[in-house]
Amino acid sequence: MNEKKSHEIGIMSSVCSTLAKRERLRHVVDIGSGKGYLATTLYMQYQLSVIGIDSQIGNTHGALRRKQRLEKQYKGLVKRQQERTDNSRKCRNSEHLSEPPVRETVMRGESHEVTANSESPQVTVSSEGHKVTVNSEGHEVTVNSEGHNVTEGDKPTHIALTAFIGPNDQLDKYVEPYFQNNQFMLTGLHTCGDLAGSMSRQFIHSPACTLMVGVGCCYHLISEMFCANPFQPKEEASATPQFPLSSFLRDKHVKLGRNCRMLSMQSRIGQDSVFDVSLFWRALLQKILFDVHGYWRKDWILGKIASRCSSFREYVRKAFHKLHIESQLTDAQIDDYVHQHAHVENKMAMFFQLRTALSPAIESVILLDRCLYLLEQNATTMVVIKKLFHPSKSPRCYAIIAKKKEAR
Repeated sequence: MNEKKSHEIGIMSSVCSTLAKRERLRHVVDIGSGKGYLATTLYMQYQLSVIGIDSQIGNTHGALRRKQRLEKQYKGLVKRQQERTDNSRKCRNSEHLSEPPVRETVMRGESHEVTANSESPQVTVSSEGHKVTVNSEGHEVTVNSEGHNVTEGDKPTHIALTAFIGPNDQLDKYVEPYFQNNQFMLTGLHTCGDLAGSMSRQFIHSPACTLMVGVGCCYHLISEMFCANPFQPKEEASATPQFPLSSFLRDKHVKLGRNCRMLSMQSRIGQDSVFDVSLFWRALLQKILFDVHGYWRKDWILGKIASRCSSFREYVRKAFHKLHIESQLTDAQIDDYVHQHAHVENKMAMFFQLRTALSPAIESVILLDRCLYLLEQNATTMVVIKKLFHPSKSPRCYAIIAKKKEAR
């Protein structure tokens, strides 16, 4: 994982584990699990049974491969840590002349032959965090971190599924074969676009789901009820728009529009400037095309060519080549455009700075709408918005945490 992902997974997994322990939950469903970073951490580090669901089969296969690699590495890491713990115990016991310390070895998802010792028990720490203790009578007893006996069915599992779960689909039909009737927590780290709203609906409609921790992202991909996407054919429009979710905003016919949703993704923290010179170059190129050709076509797409250009001259040449336009402009003429419109660059910088200041307000509308939707449901007992990550490392840093009454 890169630094950003490591920061997110470390905090998110800790929060999920703490809440699951508080609510006495041992089962988690990770929606939009991707490559399984969060799911494998909850399973391996926090001993929770996890089902990771993603719509892309490539991500599912990647999550399984990653889990297999981690299992091999995790065994060695835990073993070294256990050896350090053993050495520390031996030192303390020798100093206090106490009885010999308990010997511990590490295993991961495999059988391990042990020999009973009448003087002291032998303990095997499994990958799930349980201790398999052979007592003085030679009987094997499995206990969890709290010292209680556990059965085979209690041991954590990790399942990776490929499925597209829409807002009207029943989550329980995917979960029940693995979790039976056990209650579970629903979680999602940076669920993209409509998936965050769909996750809230699944939380409400699933009787076995009593806790939710979700961090959304990609607000620009959210489908709106009162504002059609101009770039999307009508037949592809979502039948269940995810904004607004709450009856409060629906009654007021609140809409954002694509520009606002794009703006909500703009981060003001951790950047030297919110204005990039490529924005000025792009505007100036459009001015040149109007002057030279008298029009600008909406289907002209340049992509991110500015990042590969060291000057505006180079940018114009590459743009004309990509658009298949013959240019008679000389380098001097291109430079004249830059000099004549230099004052516009400063005005654009100020405009984008002011525009970006509105980003948190738009994001707040989206988050509060989701909270209102959850609060409008009779089954919900608690809804909070919590900042989990540092905005400079992860701009989409707010989690919605909700608790629901247990099904009778």
